[in-house]
Amino acid sequence: MRVFVAASLALTLGAPSASQKVPPTKGVFLVAKPSISRGPFHKSVVLLLSHGEGGTLGVIVNRATGIPLSEALPELDAGAAAAHALHFGGPVALEGLIFLFRSDEPPEGVDGVMGNVYFSSNPEVLDALIEEERGPEELRLYLGHSGWAPRQLDNELLRGDWDVVRADAFTVFRKKPETMWDELAKSQRVIARSSTPSRPSLRNARAEAP
Repeated sequence: MRVFVAASLALTLGAPSASQKVPPTKGVFLVAKPSISRGPFHKSVVLLLSHGEGGTLGVIVNRATGIPLSEALPELDAGAAAAHALHFGGPVALEGLIFLFRSDEPPEGVDGVMGNVYFSSNPEVLDALIEEERGPEELRLYLGHSGWAPRQLDNELLRGDWDVVRADAFTVFRKKPETMWDELAKSQRVIARSSTPSRPSLRNARAEAP
């Protein structure tokens, strides 16, 4: 029975705890756990753009819509806009447009996410990027966004709804959306697994010992 107790202790210490602090900060992916079985976040990958006392902002990066940018913004040059299709960023403010882009010399007034990746909703910045003929490997556009009230995301992490995974520009701009969730759900880049352990605790192991 000592072996059983020792094994249970090792499993408990090695498993993440429901009270484990996880780092939801900008520039990470939230990868939906199977417990999110329906709704817009089912099998979603969310890139966090900001997180703080005022709440959390992100965009789902693995939901292509097939809607051309020229249809949503007909005032743009049709030829330049033809290279881009819109993605579904989340269920909040679906009339709004947020875009991610890569730049070594970003314009003023945009917000950094990670490395040379920035985001904005400024139409003038978008116009300039379109005129520069940025392709999908440098510019991604999202209808709507994902938002959480203060401490709401922290509670979801403690509940075990998300894994926190290191984000990178290659995944955002180059990976196929339809395979992204499967790849990241098995990724070795997990920063924190927030699931509540279902393994037996040391207390239960002792109770079962004769």
